[in-house]
Amino acid sequence: MKAAGRQKLDQRAFLKQVHECRDKGYLLSFKKIGSGAFSKVYLAYATQERMQHNSKLASDLRGKRHSMVAIKIVSTAEAPVEFSRKFLPREISSLNATYKHLNVVQLYETFENSRRTYLVLELAARGDLLEHINAVSAHRCCPGLEEEEARRLLWQLVSAVAHCHNSGIVHRDLKCENILLDDRGCLKLSDFGFAHQSRFKNTLLSTFCGSMAYTAPEILMSKKYNGEQADLWSLGVILYAMVTGKLPFKERQPHRMLYLMRCGPAFRPGLSPECQDLIRGLLQLRPRARLGLQQVATHHWMLPAAHALFCITPSTIPEKPEKPQLRTSPDNVETNTNSDPPRSLLQLWRPQLQGTSHESVSGLAPEPLGVCLRQGADSARFELWSMEMAGHEVGRSRHTPLLSFIRSMPGHYLVS
Repeated sequence: MKAAGRQKLDQRAFLKQVHECRDKGYLLSFKKIGSGAFSKVYLAYATQERMQHNSKLASDLRGKRHSMVAIKIVSTAEAPVEFSRKFLPREISSLNATYKHLNVVQLYETFENSRRTYLVLELAARGDLLEHINAVSAHRCCPGLEEEEARRLLWQLVSAVAHCHNSGIVHRDLKCENILLDDRGCLKLSDFGFAHQSRFKNTLLSTFCGSMAYTAPEILMSKKYNGEQADLWSLGVILYAMVTGKLPFKERQPHRMLYLMRCGPAFRPGLSPECQDLIRGLLQLRPRARLGLQQVATHHWMLPAAHALFCITPSTIPEKPEKPQLRTSPDNVETNTNSDPPRSLLQLWRPQLQGTSHESVSGLAPEPLGVCLRQGADSARFELWSMEMAGHEVGRSRHTPLLSFIRSMPGHYLVS
């Protein structure tokens, strides 16, 4: 009886949400495509009338040639006060600040009432990166993605994270589950609930947030940390997960995680030395020793991606399970006046580092690649202008490197 009563209450609440969305010009479907601790995400359709009144929505959906969106419904009445007053506004603010980058999920608009907040988001129909890795691994009967595909996805992720950092935003929860793929295979960075926005590059944070398997060691040690450098560690974990099909460090207790981190990642046979070098460069225990985003983009392993920006069309991925949210405490923020200045955009090659520090579903094979470009002056842009310099060692192998100028602007990708 209790279960039946609960089901009726859920149906009534959902019908109420359907009416509230319809009043705002959206047709909410019954298809749930995601969920969190206090939210659910549904497939929805924007009406023609709504698109006439929302230029941001209309311009984006015109290029996609469909009217589908994802609507995230947050139960603010049931969520803790801290979530409603801190984390939800933070997510909305971060999405507004990063608007119009090809690899960041777009927020079209929000509306709310006394019980719920609605976020109308860009639809990423192919699911998340973790599902894609597991699906491809099952199809190949070999864990992980091919290095070529991992390289192209990492390039897009680096572009998205660089755009966030240039906008004064650190994500702090970079993980495979928060990276989505659209129907063309383009990567979309999402879930900015733990993001922090600051005008100062050297701001130090103290909140323990994110997922332990992707969390930087300085956070596990309860030290004040630089958010950009913590994001770099998470990028290294994501790359490792893409090419091996597993996480580099996995323990429940922070002290045991730190022990594994000090030992460094173990690599499977057959993984290229250049890829291993890039992962080690990101998974440095000392935050300042980690490769910067510009150094990642010009690393020897990444060079093929700099000349061919393709997006793999991923396999069909089953609906992902619900993921729990971690509780956090408010940020204690202070400015670090003694830390190193931010890396210049012209710091392009990797400094010589002293030593090294250190889940499954079925699916189909990826389809052939297609170029994923967005035209126009208001989409993300990466420009690499190259000039040869002889005799410099990059990624553990002799190579004539690129002296590149990397510029991130809202817009499309262009490589010269």
